[in-house]
Parts: sequence; C-alpha cells; structure tokens
Amino acid sequence: MAVHTDFYKDINFGGDVDSFTLDDNWRYWWIVFGSQFTNNISSFRSTAYDGFDGNTFAFTENHFLGTYLSLNMQEGWTSWWSYVGDSLNDQIESALLVNRNKNELVVGLKDQIADDFKTGMDAQLAGTQVSRNGDPRIYTTFWPGYDPGKMFVSIEQGLNVAVDWWPDYDAQVRYDIELALDGAGTVQGWVAWVYVWVEGGIFSGDIFDSLQPQLVNGASTLTTKIQEKLAIFSSFHFSSLYLLPGTPPSSSFGDIRDAKSDSTLVLWPKPF
Repeated sequence: MAVHTDFYKDINFGGDVDSFTLDDNWRYWWIVFGSQFTNNISSFRSTAYDGFDGNTFAFTENHFLGTYLSLNMQEGWTSWWSYVGDSLNDQIESALLVNRNKNELVVGLKDQIADDFKTGMDAQLAGTQVSRNGDPRIYTTFWPGYDPGKMFVSIEQGLNVAVDWWPDYDAQVRYDIELALDGAGTVQGWVAWVYVWVEGGIFSGDIFDSLQPQLVNGASTLTTKIQEKLAIFSSFHFSSLYLLPGTPPSSSFGDIRDAKSDSTLVLWPKPF
C-alpha cells in the first residue's frame, strides 16, 4: 500500500472509524462518505508508504469542493488532525487520497492564468452591456457528472449584464480546461467545456441566447492563450500529469484551505 487513512467520528481518533487504503497502482482514491460518516467526522490520520509521498484531502462539500483540511506526508510519515476544529467538526462530506511521486514539479495555476484571463475577457466584452463581476475563481473540478472520466482546471467568472430601464442581471461563465500529455510527454491544454448561466427573470432567456454564443466563441482564444502559457514546458518531457485541489500543499503536516482558491498542476519528469 502507498497511502492509508483512517477517519474517526470522535476527536482524538475515537469512536467509529472508516478506513481507506490507496495502493501504488493508482494515483487517487476518491471517497464520498455514506450516511454513517457524512458530516460526522471529527479527526483523521494518514500514513504514506512504499516509495511514495502522499496527501489526504477532506472536504466540507461533495464533489471535492468547499473548505478542506489536508494531510501532507513524505514517505514513512504519519500526519493527523486530532480535531478538525469547531468550524469544520461534523462537516466533512468527501475526501481524496493521493499518491505523490518524489521530485515532482508543482505549479499553482491561478497566478499563471488569472491576469491574462481578465485582460482577454475585458477585451472581449468591451463595448457590450456585459462586464466582469469580480475576479475569476480558478479551481480543480474532479470527475464531474457531465464528463466523469476527466478532471479539469475550471475558470469561473461572474458577470454583470446591464439591461436598459431594468435592473441588471447576474450571469456566470465557466471554462473547463483539460490538460494532458501527448505521446512525447509534452504538456497540452485546451478548453473542453463551456458553461453559461443567467439568473432567472423576464429577460433571462433573451440574455442567455445573446451571451452564450459569444462566450463559447471565446473558448478558442482561451485555448490559444493556454497553449502559449504551456510553451514554457515545451522542452521538457513528463511521465505523469495530474491535478490537486487548491494551492500547492505546504511543507507543514497539513493545511486548511478553500478548494476554489486555486488549482495545482503536478508534473513528474521522465527519468534521463
């Protein structure tokens, strides 16, 4: 086995326990807790074995979102939360166990993407009645129902739609970016899905019909920008590419973070 984690109903590793072991043939073990443990976890601990480092992430929402607590282990380490804290006690609904290779390249993607995305979106929307509402949220989407075999770097942007002589409408666009290695081990990326939402109201249908094609057309420009960003890796070849939630894990035993604070890309170089 490579990562083993025990989740407990009580503080200090007491009460009923739900245990999971991730062997070294898999990158992830994803967990959606059943009724006995959903929103009933107060402590947990994890150990990394057999040549792997590891992480365990415990989330306050299904689908690996919300606030999360992580455990960060080097090979042979055991890390733990003897109490998840008052604000997160009995709030955990899903979890991820992750096998980590040694000597990986770890990149937080928000700083790489956000500014260029804002500049491009503002240029695309210039002269229209639509504007950005706040900054984009960049995060990892794991195995969504609409594409359950994939994980994505999601860019979620709130929008404001001004309507003549009527209150403004809220809207949102989300671009799901797929990253993968080609046959040579070079990183490739593209927009795989576009989601557009407009709040309900008298004009919501008309706004959606006007807005959605514009935002979908913007996917090709975003794909071009993504490929330009990934060109920094063009001279490197990798054996593995995968994603983690949030910002890159720290060197501490664990972290408390928001899953929508960032998306972390992990690359494992091919041996020379």
